[in-house]
Amino acid sequence: MTNILRLFVNNLEIENKKTMRLKNNLIFLLSFSLILPFSLSSEEETEQKEEIVVVASRIPTIASEVIGSVTSIDNEQLQVQMIDGLEQLVRYVPGVSAHKESQYGRSLTEDVHIRGIHGGAIFLIDGIRISDSYVGYGRDTVDTDLLKKVEILKGPSSVEYGSDGLAGTIAYFTKNPSDLASIDSPYASVSADYDNANNQEKFNFLSAYVSEGIDLLIQLVERNLEETELHNDFNLRANPLEANQQSLLAKIIFSPTENTKSTLVADIQEWEGQWAINSDERFIYFPSPRSISSSTGDDEGSRERFTLRFDNSKENLLYDQASLVIYSQETEQSQITIQNQVSFYSGMQAAPTPTMRVRDFDFNQSIDGFSLEAYKTVGMHQMVYGVNLDSTKTERPRMLTEINLITGIPTNIVDGETYPNKTFPDSETDRSALFFNDRINISDKQVLNLGFRYERYELEPKPDQLLKNANILNYQVSNKKDSDFSLKFGYLFDLKDNLTAYTQYAEGFKAPNYENSNIVFTNYLLYYTVVPNPNLESETSKSIEFGLRGYGESSNWDLAFYRNEVKGFIHYEIIGFSQGLGIYQYQNAENVEIDGLEFSYNKELSDNLSIKAAFAMGNGEEIEGGKRTPMIEIDPNELILGLDWISSDEKLGLQALYSLSGKSKDNLKPVCLNNSCSPRFTTGGFGIIDIFGFYNINDHIEMRLAIENLTDKKYHRWASVAQLPEDDAELDLYGQSGRALSASFKYKF
Repeated sequence: MTNILRLFVNNLEIENKKTMRLKNNLIFLLSFSLILPFSLSSEEETEQKEEIVVVASRIPTIASEVIGSVTSIDNEQLQVQMIDGLEQLVRYVPGVSAHKESQYGRSLTEDVHIRGIHGGAIFLIDGIRISDSYVGYGRDTVDTDLLKKVEILKGPSSVEYGSDGLAGTIAYFTKNPSDLASIDSPYASVSADYDNANNQEKFNFLSAYVSEGIDLLIQLVERNLEETELHNDFNLRANPLEANQQSLLAKIIFSPTENTKSTLVADIQEWEGQWAINSDERFIYFPSPRSISSSTGDDEGSRERFTLRFDNSKENLLYDQASLVIYSQETEQSQITIQNQVSFYSGMQAAPTPTMRVRDFDFNQSIDGFSLEAYKTVGMHQMVYGVNLDSTKTERPRMLTEINLITGIPTNIVDGETYPNKTFPDSETDRSALFFNDRINISDKQVLNLGFRYERYELEPKPDQLLKNANILNYQVSNKKDSDFSLKFGYLFDLKDNLTAYTQYAEGFKAPNYENSNIVFTNYLLYYTVVPNPNLESETSKSIEFGLRGYGESSNWDLAFYRNEVKGFIHYEIIGFSQGLGIYQYQNAENVEIDGLEFSYNKELSDNLSIKAAFAMGNGEEIEGGKRTPMIEIDPNELILGLDWISSDEKLGLQALYSLSGKSKDNLKPVCLNNSCSPRFTTGGFGIIDIFGFYNINDHIEMRLAIENLTDKKYHRWASVAQLPEDDAELDLYGQSGRALSASFKYKF
């Protein structure tokens, strides 16, 4: 194992000699610690209270007995690291990375890569799918302050959760009243947080009450923030932002009898942001000359989730425990941009005309459905089975008006497009599924897991005049109907008391969504057209994983090898030219093969001091016509080292984390946009040090402090820039911030 680690670290491209010396010291220290778990006596047993994991099989399972790879981020970690948003949530999870995006001058976290697959993850909150997000805050539509834990399943998850589960699932779990309060001991707290990276001021009120028949919880979060500042050495500055967000989580749990429980949840978020889009201020020559003097943005959004859940634990022939969940979720987002400019309608020799552009792009999506789930234990069988039904409605109206400020005459034909329009039709997506999973305890040392899911998927487009405005060449959009039968087999065997091996075969699939299938528009001034693909097929994945786990009184480690093959990988590419137009379309790749290795290790050196380490390395190739090309989405090799210290009275604690990332892969294919190709941007290796600390003054007062990017490193994360050419004028906007300080104060009543 030490040799594997040494080989991995030596492959990291570190930029300076000082970091190289630190790397060699870390190799020595970590190599010494890695010797320890392999010399443990077989009589040793862990005395730590193990965490329960749900996301892997829908059956609550002790973490050490889970078949497959799951990373669990508990409430303590959420608080110590002051995690705020998806990017911070996954930054120390090997094999998972956040995708930062810049759209229309706004910066957002658009999605995640899991084991090299971009967009192949299902996002759940309390077991319910989260609406997609197109503009505004991207995937950060879940307030991490509302969470008690997050579980990240790496590997196909369609058996458990259906379409989109090519690569895994990110499951958010919100707090329950009983997590904080007990009978005769209610809970209430207020907290204030500050982060200088984006000048965020956050205020949080949380209260919980538990009684014999009713439990109550309410949490209110108010935050004001600005743009996240980029490192000072970047040439561009982030576009200024003034934003605020309010979040409400309310839970009421009724327990009228010993065996029945009803839960009502309201999860509501609203946000608004005003942007000064300085990156738009420039002279544009094509498709028509114009000089933009100012550009401002006004974004608004909301996400509302209401859930009614019924639980029954009265045992009978069909179940020991069953739950029915009825839910409704709606996301609405509006993005308005106003540009003041002068336009050269009659050429550069004529006097310019002052004009104003007003753009309003919206994205609205609702999800309604229900889920019926039952648990039953019969002998050595632990079974979960049930049905899911949901319907998703999606629309993306776009409006753009250019106003002649001399005549006051507006026009809705701008840069070759007619507005209002829609680049894909209003769509309704229906999913219906039957699932079953059986965890069979063959013996004290062996577990067999069998699972399947049958899901029907139907996409129904509803074209209207707004779609026709974009579809001037009259391409046909089409319905999509598909079904999939996904399987999962797993086997776990205790080789000895402190060493466990497992293997798993899992299938995933992702049906073409409303955009992949039916995006359509033509722009003659920019000489391109995007056409729908009626023959686009679902992506399917097949994954094999082998793992080893070791644990003892003071240490534990996990090692996983995986191979994932994706057939029909959906990607966007140019397919030809016609009438002077470049033709773009979403297509299925023939095959994609991804394999990799992940390792994590935790050891308590004493009652006060512990260390941790984790690394991930992966490789992927796209196969087309027998030709193999490296996959763009594969993250560089990554190593994470951590040191935790806590005082004997548990009032004071420190955590230091060192993240090392290798350089991006060589010989990647160029970026082709607007009928031309450019070399792809590449990243070098880098190392980041983050320090977190807390001080519990007494039972009522908690203080936390964090210093991130301690050495003030300038860097890009590969997941954010993988699709960009090296000559992209806005590359700096995808960069990371420099040294940042954040602090938190909490008072518990």
